[in-house]
Parts: sequence; structure tokens; C-alpha cells
Amino acid sequence: MNPSEPPMPEDDRPIFSGRYELYRRIARGGMAEVFLARDKLLDRPVAVKVLFPEYATDPSFVERFRREAQAAANLNQPNVVGVYDWGQEAGTYYIVMEYVEGRSLAEIIRAEGPLHPDRAADIAIDIAAALAFAHRNGVVHRDIKPGNVLVTTAGQVKVTDFGIARALTGNTADNLTQTGSVMGTATYLSPEQAQGQPADPRSDVYSLSVVLYEMLTAGPPFTGDTPVSIAYKHVQEAPTAPSQFNGDVPPALEAICLFGLTKDPDDRYASADDLRGDLRRFRTGQQVLAMQQGGTVHATTAQTHLTPSPGTRPAPQGTVPSAGPPDASPKAAPNSPATRTQPPDKTRIWVTVLVVLLIVVAGLVYLLINGFDPGSGDGKTQVTEEETTRLRVPAVIGLDWEEAEQQLRDRGFEHITIEFQERQDIPPNEIFQQDPRAGLLLAEPNNPENPIRLFASKGLTVVRIPAVQRMEFLEAEEILLAAGFTVERIDQQSDDYVRNIVIEQSVPSTEERPQGTVITLTVSVGRGEVQIPSVEGQSISDARVTLARQGLLEEVLKEHSLDFPLNTVIRSEPGFGSSTERGSVVRLVVSMGPATGQVPSLEILGTTDASQVEIALRNLGYEVKRVEQALNVGDLLIGQVIRIEPSPGTDLLLGSEVLLMVGTGDAAPDPVPPPATAPQNNFVTVEPNE
Repeated sequence: MNPSEPPMPEDDRPIFSGRYELYRRIARGGMAEVFLARDKLLDRPVAVKVLFPEYATDPSFVERFRREAQAAANLNQPNVVGVYDWGQEAGTYYIVMEYVEGRSLAEIIRAEGPLHPDRAADIAIDIAAALAFAHRNGVVHRDIKPGNVLVTTAGQVKVTDFGIARALTGNTADNLTQTGSVMGTATYLSPEQAQGQPADPRSDVYSLSVVLYEMLTAGPPFTGDTPVSIAYKHVQEAPTAPSQFNGDVPPALEAICLFGLTKDPDDRYASADDLRGDLRRFRTGQQVLAMQQGGTVHATTAQTHLTPSPGTRPAPQGTVPSAGPPDASPKAAPNSPATRTQPPDKTRIWVTVLVVLLIVVAGLVYLLINGFDPGSGDGKTQVTEEETTRLRVPAVIGLDWEEAEQQLRDRGFEHITIEFQERQDIPPNEIFQQDPRAGLLLAEPNNPENPIRLFASKGLTVVRIPAVQRMEFLEAEEILLAAGFTVERIDQQSDDYVRNIVIEQSVPSTEERPQGTVITLTVSVGRGEVQIPSVEGQSISDARVTLARQGLLEEVLKEHSLDFPLNTVIRSEPGFGSSTERGSVVRLVVSMGPATGQVPSLEILGTTDASQVEIALRNLGYEVKRVEQALNVGDLLIGQVIRIEPSPGTDLLLGSEVLLMVGTGDAAPDPVPPPATAPQNNFVTVEPNE
């Protein structure tokens, strides 16, 4: 498995059962996700498969998960991913498995296209060995597909994910996947599973044959817009011979593949051991059982027991009805077309209608069970248009590299790399090698991880492309012009790059081009501006959705309010109608409802003067009303607050009214001054002595 996500921060890594420390997620499916972890007790890497919490509350599903662990733990075989432990943690369940360093077969096919027939046969032999061992131990896998096959860095093949496996023995009433349930992935589903019938080892044989077909052609035999349409084709349609997509497929291997794709399980290989034996005969150059003595392809897929609907494509040319292996009796088999009584036309129509209805119902059950997720191994959730569009590789050897590149683009190929090499025997700029080779039909022609590679003879002016990604455009342009290239600019909005930064260059710096080649630079013009939407009066959750639709982030601030109910938005900052860059943070000021406070006492206020008390109360957030109380003339409380209502210490909503009882009346008259008297002379007159 290749790492698909960065490691978790060391402080945030969960530890299950005090032993298994999760490091990073490496796969995610419809019902569980898989993490790379470390077994702290044994100090070794392991893979931990964790059931999604929503499934952990379903007792029947948990029981199925537990039986998966038990069934797989008993399968000790080199081609089966080992299961070490299982348990419960954080409200869900997990399985501890062997960690396989390598890639899934799905990744290999996407990266390399059709595999060499010998390599495809070898991988199928190992898968069949794993299935044969499981079948002998009473377990049917039921979901064989490239995503569930792992290939180690040393080339060892291992089958994983017995997530919907079922033991062949046991009480029927105790089976967790009852007859009529459709389990598995539609692309690799056997006809009997598509019709809701029980799966047995021959169902795994069919699925493995689909995988072999995909290894040989880089695409499955049947595709469609929905799982139901694919399941219908498994029941009704005959596959096109692999050699029509890949001329390198040997007739013997093609016969084995098509024999395993026979519609009726009674007519295909009876076991994975039988399929493995025929594959080994092919690899050793012996006559395979899937071919007649004369060597023609034994394509039993053409003898469906159902009447094809109008428009169903015919069986591949060169196929003939099955007559069984070479050592079979020359008499017709009991279920063969030669001995089967043909029903009347009306009966045939009703049979067809009934089968179609069964497939539709089975498909709906499948979708409900699998949560509209076709599989868990390769991370795909639906068949996309790109996956169903195949392109055949044209021959471009001998062409000038520019002409070859243009021809590929005209055919629909988007990802093309050109490598220049010193070749004395090839004229400059001429293509002398291509990969994939001409004539191959690619299932995923525009996978950026698997580009078309062209090798051209290196001329005198060929130089390496400078790396200018993440540079300012003017600086990048100057570097490319100095190296002798022509520059074109394409503007593009970007959430990750600021304005005028180069997001991408049309030719990577790992490649070479002749001077004068046009290099296109994709340049960021920023995220683009948006207007702040109106969120006043909305709930927090509604306001977040409103902002997210405009590509804006939110920060919540809270304040008390008498006018807005609790948890509603009072205003935004910046306000409604303002312009800001997409991705900016908008502050949402949210109401905490009205605030409360205690009515203060006159002692706390430090004054009884009516005007000063009123000012102090209004500053605290209360409304103030004066109530006058008449007093006698000259009373010292005139103009003073006599009391406050509600009484001091009462909890009161801010904004509520507080009454001030204020003394009123006439002030005391000024005192009358005493009457004026003649000033007294205190001086003593002393007469002089005579």
C-alpha cells in the first residue's frame, strides 16, 4: 500500500487497546478505513482496519465484522494477508492485519496499462492459490477485484479484505448474508450474485476471471453508468474477446479467461484449483483444458441461459459453444443448448421480464447495503466518464516530436512527456520509441500518473526546461526567455497561490525541449473577490452556510443584545455588501441575549444626589425613572434619592427600568440678618496732662 495521506501529528495519534498506534490513513472504503499503525508490543508495522462509527451501532454488522476477523485469521497462507487481532475502541471496532509494503493491482493496472500475458497469468495463479486455500477452509471471498489484491515490492501477491466473506458451513439461519442479498462490487460481480443467488467458490472464479481480463486489456469486460446496468450485462451480455483489445493475448490464455467468465456456474471452472491448474498448464506450454483439441477458443460465455434482449451485442467472433474439457464425454451436457427444451416465445418473454426485475431489485439492495460505494480497496465510488472512455495508442515512431505530440492530442491524449536522448543513428527531433506501444487500447488514457512517453533524438539546440513554478511571473518569464524559449501566459483563479505567482508550467523541469519551444505558464490572479452576503438575524449555522457558499470563512464573536435572540447574528464585520477576497475570514457578531446585573446600593454608588445616581445607573445599562416624594419645607433629603426600586442586590436584565424615589419640596428660607448698629469706638481717648 502506498501512503495516501501525511502522518498524523505525534500528539494526536490514537492508540488502540494501548498497543496499536495509528500513524496515517492509507485507504478508505464505504464501510471502513485502513490505517498504517505500529504494534508497540512487537515493534512492527501493521494495518488497522477501523469500522465507521455509524456501522458500529448495527449488531448484525458488528457480528459480520467480527466473523470477518475470525474467518481471515484462520487463513494462514502466503498469498493471504494475515489477520492478527480485533477489538473495540472509541465506540467502534477494528481489525489488525499484516501491513503489505507495495501497491494494489488496481494501481499497477492504472500505471502500466495492459500487463504482459505471462505476468498476468502469474498474478492470477497466486490469487487462485489464495482462493483455493480459503475455499478448502469453508470461506468464499465474494469481492475479488484489483483493489483487494496487493503486490509487494518483492513481487509477492496477497489477497486482502474478506469484509463480506461468508463461511460455507454453519446454520442457515445464522448466516449474516442471506440469500437474495447482493454483496460485492458490481464490476466484478458473478451473474449468480447479480441475481441475488448464493455465492460459492465458482463465484470467486468468475470474479478472478474478470480481474484476469482487466490485467490483459487494462479494463473490465463490462462497464456502465450504474451498478445495476453493469450487473445486467454480467447476466445478459457476452464479453468481447480480450485479443480484440490487446493483440498480444495468446489464444490459450484468452480461452482460460473466457471459460472462467461463463454465465452458468455449472459450465465454468468448478474450483479455484481447477482455474489455477489451467493457468499453470498455460505457463508451462501444455494444452489447456479451456481449449478444444483443435485449438479453438472454448468461449462458453456465449451460451447464456437467458434470452438476450434486443440490441444486446453478439458474442466475439471465433467463439463456439462449450463442449467441456477435452477429456469430457462427447454426449451433450444436461444443461447444454442441444438438450434444453426451448420454451414458447411467450414464456421466453416472461422469463426475460422476470430476470430484468430480479436484477433491478438485486441492484437496489446492493446499493443500499454498500452505501452507493462500489468498493473499498481502490477508493472509487462511481464509474466516471473518463473510466469508461478508452483510447487506442497511435503509432508515432518516425515522426517529428511536435507532429507526434499534436497527433496524440488530436486523438484525445492529454498527458504526454517527451524525453530527448543522444542518438547518432536517428535524425534530430525524430521519435524513435514510444510507451505504451502502438495499438494498445488504454482504459484510462488520461491518467496523469501514466502519461504517454515519447523518446526523441536529441538535437544541438535541445536544453532542459528551467523550473519556474511558484515564481513571480515576470521573473519566470525572464528566465525562460534567457534560456531561449517562448512564453505564453494563462490567467487562473487560485485558492492556493497569491496574485502573479506561476501555478503550473506546461512542460515540467524534468524534460528537455529545443530552443524556441512555447512554454505556457498558468498564473494566479488570486482567489477573486466576492461581496459579503447579508447574515443579520440568521442562526450561526445558517450564517456559516451562507458565507461558505461565497467561499468565505467565519470567526464568531459574541456580545449581549436586547434586540437579537440568543445565538442569532447581530452583524458581520466587514458588513453586508462589502467586497473581500474569496477565502477571507468574516467575523460574525452573535447575540448572547440580554445581560443581567445587580441593582447597586446608594452606598456602592457613593452618592445620594439624584442627578448623579441617575447618570451612574444609566451607565450600568438600566433605564431610569424618577418618582417624586413630597417633603416638608427645608427637609435635608430634598433633591436626594430616598430609595431605589427594585431594592439593591436584585438581579435585573440590563435595559430594564429602575425607579428612583427622589425627595421634593421647598427649600428652607434664608436666615434674616440682625439689624445694623453704630460701630462702637473701643479706643480710649487720653487727654494730655496739663
